[in-house]
Amino acid sequence: MLTVASWANWTVDIVGGDEDCMAEMSEEAIRSYWKEHREQLRQCETQRSTLTNLLIVVTAALSALIVQQKFTPNVMPLCFFVVLAGAYGAVAVCKYYERASYHLFQARALTRTLVEQGVLGSDEELIRARVEHYRRFPWMHRVRLHRLWVYLHLAIVLYGLSLLFLCIIIA
Repeated sequence: MLTVASWANWTVDIVGGDEDCMAEMSEEAIRSYWKEHREQLRQCETQRSTLTNLLIVVTAALSALIVQQKFTPNVMPLCFFVVLAGAYGAVAVCKYYERASYHLFQARALTRTLVEQGVLGSDEELIRARVEHYRRFPWMHRVRLHRLWVYLHLAIVLYGLSLLFLCIIIA
């Protein structure tokens, strides 16, 4: 007997007559795939954090240089670079969010499969915990974290534009 379980581009071939063995291998394959998606989700968040930190450091260093040069016209390209760095960061953070959402969606689908197979218990306790969390944080749970990261990068864009306008006004 041959059973093929397939998700996206990942395929597991299970050969054998013992259905318990096949179910066990299938569960293990699902768990492995679930773990991979969760690790990819964490990696997206780590990369977003690293990029944001890098852009903040670059912005701070360029700001110091612009101020040291007393907002002369020759630092206008640096101001423009701060604007571009902020815009790039906003787009990249949106992309990281898209990829993280994809991996979270896939992991949740695999979790549902494991619940349906009886490998995991029902999620009643998780639902109770989520309701309690929402009760304790009625407003904050509605704030989307990815929007805060995008707003931070858009603030860098506005900051770069304000530096550029100062250079124009002083020149």
